[in-house]
Amino acid sequence: MDVVVVGGGATGLAAAYLLRQNGVDVTVLEASSQPGGLLSTFEVGEGARLEYFYHHFFTHDAEINWLLGELGLEDKAIFRPTTMGMMRDGEIYPFDGPGDVLTFGAMSVPARLRFGMSAAMLTYLPGFEDDEETPALEWFRRWAGKEATETIWEPMMDVKFGDAAGQIPIAWMAGRLRQRARSRDGTEEKLGYLKGSLQVLVDRLVEVLREEGVEVRCDAPVEQLIRSDGRVVGVETPEEVMEADAVLSTIPTPILSGLVEEIDDGYASSLRDIEYMGAICTILSMEESLSPVYWLNVADPGYSFGGVIEQTHLIPLEEYGGRHLAYLSRYVRHDHPLWSKDNEALLSQQLGELERLFGRDVKPLLNDHWIFRGRFAAPITGLKFSEKIPSYDTPIPGLYMAAMPHVYPDERSTNNSIRIAAAAVEAMGLDSGFVPEGTSLASSYG
Repeated sequence: MDVVVVGGGATGLAAAYLLRQNGVDVTVLEASSQPGGLLSTFEVGEGARLEYFYHHFFTHDAEINWLLGELGLEDKAIFRPTTMGMMRDGEIYPFDGPGDVLTFGAMSVPARLRFGMSAAMLTYLPGFEDDEETPALEWFRRWAGKEATETIWEPMMDVKFGDAAGQIPIAWMAGRLRQRARSRDGTEEKLGYLKGSLQVLVDRLVEVLREEGVEVRCDAPVEQLIRSDGRVVGVETPEEVMEADAVLSTIPTPILSGLVEEIDDGYASSLRDIEYMGAICTILSMEESLSPVYWLNVADPGYSFGGVIEQTHLIPLEEYGGRHLAYLSRYVRHDHPLWSKDNEALLSQQLGELERLFGRDVKPLLNDHWIFRGRFAAPITGLKFSEKIPSYDTPIPGLYMAAMPHVYPDERSTNNSIRIAAAAVEAMGLDSGFVPEGTSLASSYG
C-alpha cells in the first residue's frame, strides 16, 4: 500500500510513523522549506533554538511520552513546576490553586467563592464536556456571577476568540480546565519540554522515518488531487505527479477545501465553514525577567497581547546563553488590525504596553526580538461544533484527513496531534492500537 501524507507538521509526521509501523510505503509532502509546522523553531543565539509559538506538554500526555520512548528521546524530556498569574487592575496575583482564588483581591469575597465553585464544577463534574449548546460566558454569568465573569472569564475568552467569544460552548471550557487539572499535583503544576526544544523531536522523527524508507520532501506543495474512476489516486506537485493508493491530508481545512472544490463543492463548502483564529507571538530576548511567573494572563483591557509567557521560568536561562525569553501572545481574526500591523509598529506599541503593565521601561532590557504569525492557529469552536467536524474518512474515495478541528473539545497540542494521527490511521483500516490512549478528549468526534 502506498500513501501520500500531505503536510509535514506534527500530525503528518506522526501519521507517517504509524503508517510505516503498518508496513505502508509513505511519502510526506511539506509545502514549506522545513518540516515541523507549528513546531518550527529558530535560533535565539549560541545554537539554542526556540519555537515560533510557545509549547509545552503535560505529565499525563500518554501519546507524546510513548512517541518519545519509541524514538529514544525519554532522557530529553524535562518536567518542571511552573506558576501562573493573573494581571488585573495593574497588579499581578498568583493564580495556581484554590488558595490563590480566595486571596484574589481584584474581586469581592463572594465573587471569589462563586468563581472557585463554578471552576470546580466544570473540572470535576461529568457532563459539561458534552454540552455544546450552552455558551460558556452565559453559563459563567449564571454560576460564577457577573463580577467574576467580567473580571476574569470575559477578558480571557476575548483574547482567545475575539468577537466569537460569546459563541464558544461550555464543552470547550470544560475540556480546557480538565486538561490543566490533570497536570497538577495539589496546587503544583508540572509542564514538560524537551532539552534542546521540540526541534529535537522533529529532527529525530524525520531521521527515523527516512531510515525506515519514508520519503519526507519539503518545498513540495500539493497543487491538485489526481483522480481515476472517481477515486483519489495521487497528487500533483510543481515537480511531478505522484501515484498512491490513498492520500491523507493533515493540512488546515481551509487549504484542503481548495484542493477538493472541483471534486466535491459541498464538501469543500463544509470545510470552509470552519473558521480559524490566527496567532501573533512576539518573542523578546532581555537582560532581566518581566515578572515572577511562567504564565501571566493579562485580564486588563487595552493590550495587544493577552498572555506573557516567560520561557525562562520553564527552562533555565543558562540554556539560552543567559538570556531571558518571553512570548507576548494574542489570537486574532485575519481581518483584525493587529494581523496586518507592521512589525516595528507592533513592537513599539507592545513595549509601551509593557511599560504600562509593569511600571518600568523595558526597552533598555531588550537584546533582540522576533515576531511570528500563524494564520491557522486554532479553529473557532462555536456552538454545536462537533457537527462541523469532518470525518477522518472523507466523502471522496481514497482521501482521508486529520486536522486541528479533530482535537475538540480538548486544546491543540503536540500530544493531541499524535492522538488524531492515530485516529486517522485507524479510519484507514490500519492498526493504531499500539499507541496508548491517555486521558485527552481529542479525537472524540470525526
